[in-house]
Amino acid sequence: MKAKVIFSLSLLIPFALVFIYVWLTATDLVFRDDMYVIKGGPIESYLRGTLTFADLWRPSDSTRFFGFNLLMLANIKWFSMNYKIFALMIPFCIMASAILIYRDYRKSLSPERSSELIAATFLVLTLIIFNVIQSEGLIFGYALVYQSSMPFFIASFVSLELFLSRGNMKYLPAAFILPALATLVFGGKICIAFVPALGSTFLCYVLTQRSRLTKDFWLRALMIGLFLMVIAFIYMFRLSHNDYVSQPVFFAADILVNPIKAVQFLLASFGASVVGVNAFFACDYFSFHNIVQLGLVVVLLYILALVLFLRSRMYEKTYLPFFLIMLTFFYLGLMAFRRFGLGIDYGMASRYTYISIFGLAALSWIFIFILTQPIKPNLLLKSIIFTGFAIIFAGLLLTSIIEWRIQPDRKAYLDQLPGIAMRVDTATNEELSEFGERPEQVRASLRLLRKYKLNVYHTNPTDRK
Repeated sequence: MKAKVIFSLSLLIPFALVFIYVWLTATDLVFRDDMYVIKGGPIESYLRGTLTFADLWRPSDSTRFFGFNLLMLANIKWFSMNYKIFALMIPFCIMASAILIYRDYRKSLSPERSSELIAATFLVLTLIIFNVIQSEGLIFGYALVYQSSMPFFIASFVSLELFLSRGNMKYLPAAFILPALATLVFGGKICIAFVPALGSTFLCYVLTQRSRLTKDFWLRALMIGLFLMVIAFIYMFRLSHNDYVSQPVFFAADILVNPIKAVQFLLASFGASVVGVNAFFACDYFSFHNIVQLGLVVVLLYILALVLFLRSRMYEKTYLPFFLIMLTFFYLGLMAFRRFGLGIDYGMASRYTYISIFGLAALSWIFIFILTQPIKPNLLLKSIIFTGFAIIFAGLLLTSIIEWRIQPDRKAYLDQLPGIAMRVDTATNEELSEFGERPEQVRASLRLLRKYKLNVYHTNPTDRK
């Protein structure tokens, strides 16, 4: 009973802080990426009565948002497209991911440590997972398309691990249904990174368990592999056809021309998972090269964690932390492939940390596992681990303080946007650019919402003429 209380506090206190942040800051106004699914997208088709499955399945920037599009239609029907509802769903998605992680976290530390200690140390992970360093991934409704993906992919991995490792047929339905839901319905931007992360974790499993693998295991692996190939084919089939974003951009050639800058870009994205971009801009003592150096330290900590994961045989308890680290590496790597040409510091954007915080949580999980084993680490290793914790939590604490300090300014910025929307016909292009997308796309989308009295136009009486 005491362990349950401690676990509840470890989960609910960080959750409450994030929920309050979202409640105080989030706007009900459409913003950024949503403009593409309104005018010329499935929302316009729905409002005009011409919606088809192809509209919901159509890609946007080489990504399918089928599940999010369905949620959008439900929001229109029941809440007149109030986006604050979407933002308030995000903390609950993060909570679902944290609960799924706790299942394996508890298993990895049992029975060597007490239930109370396990529940108490889980606070280390939840303080990372619920951190406001991911501010853009918390306060805008469109971020739900990404945040809703994570619990499905974690659940998919857990179900696949259980089925492959134990072979019990009771795990088969979940091993098929959850990956299909995660990929085809709630895939978001994680979908592309999921496959290589899953593949590298499977390779780790085979190498570490090779002496125990049976013919039945390989049959199960073949079955799952074929099924995942079918899912991948369905997702990728004609992915570049009729994209809402007219010209999705890839920067592979630029990376090859400027490999050193590309490495700096990638390291900065790792550094920004500890010291957020707003902390970087707010503190004069941080330079871009400092963030790159911090990113290098973070990568070295990841490498140390993976070495410790293998050396300590932690894989005999769970492979989930390994998977989460691989997911972070592949996601940030693919993000660099897509965003490098937009600016060398573009990978520091807070919306990318909604994945990397899970990598940091997994890194911390491995460190806690090492520190709580009966055989204690030597003084050097213990010093490195505690130094790593100090760097991570000092950066996250600094970022949290700054994010809360600038929260009123961010709220004031968002509060000015409805006024611009109310005069969409006369607003300048500069004003419409405040919505984060091309002014002509913003204007057309807002006019469509005004016509059908949705979003900000639903509650504003001045528009009811």
